[in-house]
Amino acid sequence: MSENVSWFGKEWVARDARALGVYITLLIVQFRVRYATDLPLLCRDEDLIEARLKPYLALFLHDEELAEAIEAGKGFLKAFVEHTPFPEYEAALDTLELDCYPLLKAAYLRYVNRKELAVKIADYDAGSLIRRFLGDIASNRLSKGKITSAGSSILLTPFSELMELYGLSQEDVRGFLKILRLSGIMFLDIIPAPVLEHEFLESLS
Repeated sequence: MSENVSWFGKEWVARDARALGVYITLLIVQFRVRYATDLPLLCRDEDLIEARLKPYLALFLHDEELAEAIEAGKGFLKAFVEHTPFPEYEAALDTLELDCYPLLKAAYLRYVNRKELAVKIADYDAGSLIRRFLGDIASNRLSKGKITSAGSSILLTPFSELMELYGLSQEDVRGFLKILRLSGIMFLDIIPAPVLEHEFLESLS
């Protein structure tokens, strides 16, 4: 582990469910949490942390694995805030994703719900359209916000641009985004780095 994250315990990523809980927490904090105002509230209220994590982890996990992932996410977040000076939050999160990436990637890709891809969207098979979409993100054809060193990013492309680029109706784009979220390929507007890798894109063909 890099020096600025030496407090991080490997037990948090020792099992896939725990690793996934940590990764979803890490990505939400990186992209969708205001460090100065949101993090103190989340750390004071465990129910609030769970309410943020559960809707996304429940796309992948159920029962005992879901509970294990949520507890890992809570524990990670509290330890992160306890051991990390405020000015180092962003750098520490970036370092953690990079240092643990092989384990986080394996866990994330294990749980992607490929059953959700067995449908058609307009004239496309969902898998082929998603492969094109992810390829466009990886090649910067679509607008992104912050990008981590590992390659995770937040999508900024307007709804109308997706309609024009892929020749889809509003209803089709809504259906497409729903499939991305139900499959776990995208959550909120976050695109995790593992789904942008060549091996995953090739598996969609």
